[in-house]
Amino acid sequence: MIQLHEIYEVIPLVLIAFAACAILVIEAFSKKGSSAVYGFSIITVTGAIAASFLSLNKELIIFNQFLRISNASVMFSVIILAGILITIIASKNYIEKENINFGEYYSLILFSVLGMMLMVFANDLLIIFIGLELMSVCFYVLAGFLRLRQKSNESALKYFLLGAFITGFILYGIALIYGISGTTNLAELYNQKKLFTNYVFIIGFALFLIGFLFKIGVFPFHMWIPDVYDGAPTTLSGMFSTAGKIAAVGTILPIILALNITNFKLIFSVAAVATMMYGNVIALAQSNMKRLLAYSSIASAGYIFVGVAAMNEFALKGIAYYLIAYTFMQLGAFIIVSILEKKDDGSRDYKNVDIDFYKGLGKRNPLMATFMTIFLFSLAGIPPFAGFWGKYYLFYAAIQANLIWLSVIGILLSLIGVYYYLKITVYMWFHESTDLVTAGYEKEPVSRSGIFATSLAVVGTVVLGLDPNMFFRIFKMIAE
Repeated sequence: MIQLHEIYEVIPLVLIAFAACAILVIEAFSKKGSSAVYGFSIITVTGAIAASFLSLNKELIIFNQFLRISNASVMFSVIILAGILITIIASKNYIEKENINFGEYYSLILFSVLGMMLMVFANDLLIIFIGLELMSVCFYVLAGFLRLRQKSNESALKYFLLGAFITGFILYGIALIYGISGTTNLAELYNQKKLFTNYVFIIGFALFLIGFLFKIGVFPFHMWIPDVYDGAPTTLSGMFSTAGKIAAVGTILPIILALNITNFKLIFSVAAVATMMYGNVIALAQSNMKRLLAYSSIASAGYIFVGVAAMNEFALKGIAYYLIAYTFMQLGAFIIVSILEKKDDGSRDYKNVDIDFYKGLGKRNPLMATFMTIFLFSLAGIPPFAGFWGKYYLFYAAIQANLIWLSVIGILLSLIGVYYYLKITVYMWFHESTDLVTAGYEKEPVSRSGIFATSLAVVGTVVLGLDPNMFFRIFKMIAE
């Protein structure tokens, strides 16, 4: 039977669930153009972040052993919520510009967050599946939220069809695991160590894992990412590439570490190399900013799997740090793209997401150009920004695990990324605009919400880069 104190331990989930439902009621009674839903969403997510820290240093299994509270799950949930908070702040001006200022937008975001948090707190394969599907269904709808844009509709359809196909792998994997073990409870599975060498169990786990490789964007399960990120609302593309990826990593990583299936170590290493290579090489040929960031996101999944392949304690710290740094820099870059987007000649699609549009941005909008430079330098792994330390921790973890070859390949492939990131930076500061696509942008104002959201991302990127241990010190200090 569920106890009252158990509800207290999951206050962040309760807040998010309540707000997601309440927003629909608030929207019904609010005046058109009201900011009530926007403000309520920000307050809710901020409250959920604060409430999450109450669960630090509590190793609890609650709700009939369906949920598990741990420092790792709290950390992943805080990273997810931080990314969602920045996304919501940046969304106000964007959805007004796109005429999609509906309460359902915020409600779907919060329902997806509820799914993500269920995933990272889950202690049962069925709860993981429920959380994954809740997140996924919301993502499918949000990807097609720009109903009048053909590209958005196509991205939603492709995401839905591929996602539904992958769901079959996850369910079949869970069925095999349950069939051989007699349980879906993770704690009980961890205790049945003799299963870890059973081929039926390994096949079941591999099928289950494929579903998460799809969500993370690991090669060869990445094919949906460029089209979906390109067609979806730009602020949401940033959310898909950060919060969605973090939820999947935060769910599967503890399971991989607990099972310690050494058979997968080489597979993870090869997947990391293939993903880094594919993402970075294909990004070189991109002329569309959103698609470039999409392929960059694929490469980032490869860096994360360098840490997964290492499978040591330092790797867990490196992955956690890289994910929080990645949230700030990737989300910040997507938000700037959303700020600069503007329809041309009454077109329903944006034509100025081309990289050529960023030529001369340093003169037209020096603030946004400066912020974008910081994000691109961090994504490239250039010190002193957070992205440098994230890659350093991951590659160092690989060296500690005697995967020196993997670390060397990772460093060489990340150098490819430096080229296309610096190319955009050079365009912004050292090139003049040569076409009419930027005409009239000199006087285009940037919304306060957009500036505030990107400023938060910049602060996170710079501060974490200057003091890489700050994130972990804050967690330790609050826990004590």
